[in-house]
Formats: sequence, structure tokens, C-alpha cells
Amino acid sequence: MNKIIYRDPSVTIFQSALFQTNSTVVRTDDVVLVVDPAWLPDEVLAIRQYVDSIKGERPVFLIFTHSDFDHIIGYKAFQADKVFMSKAMSENPRKEEVLESAFEFDEKYYIERPYPIEYPQGDFLVYRDGVQYRQGQTKMTFYLTPGHTADGMMMVVWQLGLCIAGDYLCNIEFPFIYHSSVEYLKTLEKLPRIHDRNWFTRLIPGHGEPSLSINDWLQRRTESLAYIYALRESIATGVQFDEASLWSRYRYPRLQQKYHADNIALMAREYEQGLWKWDPEFSLAALEQGPVVASQSVTEED
Repeated sequence: MNKIIYRDPSVTIFQSALFQTNSTVVRTDDVVLVVDPAWLPDEVLAIRQYVDSIKGERPVFLIFTHSDFDHIIGYKAFQADKVFMSKAMSENPRKEEVLESAFEFDEKYYIERPYPIEYPQGDFLVYRDGVQYRQGQTKMTFYLTPGHTADGMMMVVWQLGLCIAGDYLCNIEFPFIYHSSVEYLKTLEKLPRIHDRNWFTRLIPGHGEPSLSINDWLQRRTESLAYIYALRESIATGVQFDEASLWSRYRYPRLQQKYHADNIALMAREYEQGLWKWDPEFSLAALEQGPVVASQSVTEED
């Protein structure tokens, strides 16, 4: 059964019993936003009941940060007025594979859902960084975040100083890289610039605890960068990766060892293909830049 791990007058975070997966409900005067409703049927229905109890005359928008099946599995439990996702997610060539993973999960545990499992159909497709959508006085800005998957995106709700990040900066997970470590690094590197344009203080990841201060999510970003660069160094130089330190930081090695091994295999292939090179003079300190205040964007960022 999911639980509410954070609540204020505008934001409620439901967390599943499975993988500490977060589903976020945002309520403003103009709209109710439901982000990645997950996992088990009773958990998804509890989110829907909550949304029904607060929406009043407001429209309900569903937002999907990426296409991993655990993040889309609650799609058809809601009657959304509009569905938001990246253009890449809408055009995902692996839609049937995503659905098969969801069906396999339910069959494995004999789960019956009172709503069908379908791949989401988007009404508003994010095709570039800085695309915005306004509903009344509520302004949302979207950014593409490939790396974990090919089709990820983040959303910033301006009035609330809130970023909903998908499966990035999770305090219980090192980077799980399914698509590209090169793209993953680009996503991490542009986070301070996203902040500069939007000034968010709070960040909600797809799993684990929300980050409620700038310093906290910057520290998580540094840890993610450090993991990827340490793995690059190990692959390029043959220096043994410090797994003892990794598992002292992350508490679920029996499961996460597989994701670490998958990261090694993926990044080794990238290195052999020349997609990245190791610079022995590299210093992580150059990337540990903090955000500063910048001017607001209007419709799309230049």
C-alpha cells in the first residue's frame, strides 16, 4: 500500500511500497497535475480517489516523465483532460515491449487491475527544452532529459518552485543508465541552467525521498556525476571501481548489483565505440557549479 511521504497545500507525494516509487499530485487554483501514477492497483486507485476529492471544477492533466512501465502503468485509471509527455516517448518504437513488461509483472504476481494497461497517448508533446504550457495562472516548463531512457523529460511548476525530475537524483539509487551515459551526463550538466531559468528549490525524483533544498539536490547531482566519472575511469584505465564505497552509500546491493553491472557493460560498449574518452586531467570540481538567479523565459527559451 502506498503512503503519503510529503504534503503541503499544493503538493502531495504518494510513495508505493514497491521500489519507493513516487507519484506526485499538484493542485493549483487552475489545474490538478498527476505525475507518473504507480504501481499496484490499490495504490493507483487511492491516488485517483484523492484527485477526485480535490479537483472540483479544475481540469486534470496527466504527466509522464518517461516510458518505463512502472511509471505508465496507472494511465487508464484516470480520465485526464490532457496528457503530457515527450515527443520521443510518444514515438517510442518499444511501446509493445513496455506493455509486455507491465503484463509480465501483473501475471507474475497474479495482479488483477480494474482498469486496462495501455501505452499513454499524448495530447501535448514536448519536443525541445524550455517548452511551456499555461493553464490560467499556472505555468509549467518542460525539459528533455535523455540518458536514463531515450525519452525522459522534467517539469518545473513555476509558482511552486518545484521540479519533478523522473528517475534522476534519486537518493536511494545511483544512476541507472538504460540509454546513454553521454546523454545522462548532458542532463546532469544542464540542471543548474534549468534552475537558473526557473528558480526551483524543491525536486521530486521518481524514487526515494524528495529533495527539499537547493543544496540537497546539488549534492545528489554531484554524487551522480562522481559515480559516472569513476566508472569511466575504471573502464578506461583498468583501475578497480570502489564497490565497497558504492554499497556503503546505497542500501540495496542484492538488487542494484545488476544495474551497476549493466552500467559497466553499456559504458564499456560506448568506450569501445569512441562515444566518450577518458581525460586523465579531468577534475569533477569543474562540474560542481551552483545555480544563480537568472531572468524568466516567456513562451519558449532561446
